[in-house]
Amino acid sequence: MTQANGFLKRAASVAASGYRRFVRVLEWLIPVFDLSVRLYLAHIFWTGGMVKLSSWISTVMLFTMIYDVPLLSPEHAAYLATTIELGGSFLLAIGLGGRWAALSLFGLNIVASLSYGQLSEAALQEAFYWGILFLYFVLHGPGLLSADALLRYLIRQRHPTSDADGDVSSHAALHGK
Repeated sequence: MTQANGFLKRAASVAASGYRRFVRVLEWLIPVFDLSVRLYLAHIFWTGGMVKLSSWISTVMLFTMIYDVPLLSPEHAAYLATTIELGGSFLLAIGLGGRWAALSLFGLNIVASLSYGQLSEAALQEAFYWGILFLYFVLHGPGLLSADALLRYLIRQRHPTSDADGDVSSHAALHGK
């Protein structure tokens, strides 16, 4: 019976150690995940903005004939959408003002989904998934591999905080906030 208990304790210790290593690897991958999702979303919306720029007359016609954007003229809506797509994509990709970039693209995603009445069920589903990913960055920030994190680090180096503030700051930095 004692031998069985010893074996179970060793097995539990090995399992717990393996689990801790597994969790550390997953935690190490979080910044890489954040960066890859930011780049994925940025690419989608950057491409949309570049397509709009490549044929501006067609873009304005699209906003005149197809998109039903309230409160704005078709030309103003086209300018605003293109600016948000290109500017928001660039900022999201580098992680500068990451929460604001994600929020602006989240809003554009909603307006585009609602204003285009002929959107298929699959396209609506895709827009929904993009919205969830944008909300992730609005709530959690762009992560450690971002210009925001670099700026926070540089500011902390220039202006060290007290120990109490440092604990909160280090916790926030760990989670990309």
